[in-house]
Amino acid sequence: MNPWLILSALVTLAFVFVATPVAAAAVREWRRPWRLVCPRAGMVAQIRVEPGLAALAEVFGRRPTVARCSLWPPLAECREECLALPRDARRPMRRGEAPPRGRADAAIRLIVVPLAKAAASERALPAIAELARGCGATLRLLRVVPPVKEVRDEDDRVVVYVDQESERVEREAREELGHVAAGLEGLTVEHAVRFGEAASSIVEDSEEAGADLIALPVSRHGRLGRWLDSRVVRQLRRGTTIPLLVVPCGEAAA
Repeated sequence: MNPWLILSALVTLAFVFVATPVAAAAVREWRRPWRLVCPRAGMVAQIRVEPGLAALAEVFGRRPTVARCSLWPPLAECREECLALPRDARRPMRRGEAPPRGRADAAIRLIVVPLAKAAASERALPAIAELARGCGATLRLLRVVPPVKEVRDEDDRVVVYVDQESERVEREAREELGHVAAGLEGLTVEHAVRFGEAASSIVEDSEEAGADLIALPVSRHGRLGRWLDSRVVRQLRRGTTIPLLVVPCGEAAA
């Protein structure tokens, strides 16, 4: 009998009956964020482990790594001792449950508002601003920009490097957000710019800023716009426990 055939059959059996169940168990365990007490800081924290990477780590006998933590960035250089805690020392976060905020009350004090470059998204601001005034909350305007590339001339020579182009794009985005913030009277307004994919950048900025609410303007017009917005909404609902308020562009404040 062909030894290579026997070896391939053994590998297939190992994958089906060992690797697959281990990977599936890891995905089930890490598909939601977890709340625990950080062994290093002694504070309540929320951690997130990417389920796919956790599945690979478990299959190859390694410990998964933390993708996000509510105590970052100050403790971003930790050794992730929290992953060694017993399972009963942590619990899965419930959908809609706000991340640890270092205070007991549930008041809305910081609202993150992701604004696309399209002017249509700004039409949702009056309703969001009225909500912020009613809560006495700060608005944090966020612009997510796709990663930039270097600029080359006709001879394929680099004329503007990535860091230079990033600085230019960020400067222009901050100027636009500053102009929007100037029109929001009677409110404390922050603004931030992130480079990357929309949903993950919104989650990272909101959790690092300690947001109590994400108010996402969405389009009601155009099939493509509605599809893109609904895709981001689904990713945000899966990616964070911060409450999400979907505000149709141009919607009157309730």
